[in-house]
Amino acid sequence: MDRWEMLFMLGTLASVFVPMFIALFVSGKRWREAQDRARERRMAEHRMNARLLRLNI
Repeated sequence: MDRWEMLFMLGTLASVFVPMFIALFVSGKRWREAQDRARERRMAEHRMNARLLRLNI
């Protein structure tokens, strides 16, 4: 295998795998943000329930 074939293979593999890794990284970041928002929403609900229990409503 000469140098040009090796560069062609590396370029082909890079063009397939690099976008996949970028997509996984970005989707993982969005997943984490969604998990954080859901946790904050649950915590706000728990705080509201605690206030209502203290007021005995």
